Amino acid sequence: MSPKIIITTPFPTPEEVAAYYRIPAERVAELDRMIAEHRAEAVAGPHKKASSRNGGRNASKVVKASRSKK
Repeated sequence: MSPKIIITTPFPTPEEVAAYYRIPAERVAELDRMIAEHRAEAVAGPHKKASSRNGGRNASKVVKASRSKK
């Protein structure tokens, strides 16, 4: 088992990461706007659950998968 590791250095800011990867400031601003819009929509919009294969209904009984014998 590995010993625990404690990170004591600060995480880089998005701007520092963008500078490291040489992403233009205009693109960074565009990505920031996109993220802000997405977060606003996620908070304001209705929370719709992803539909499951059975259309969101609960299973009437539990069926265990079995392996066929050859």
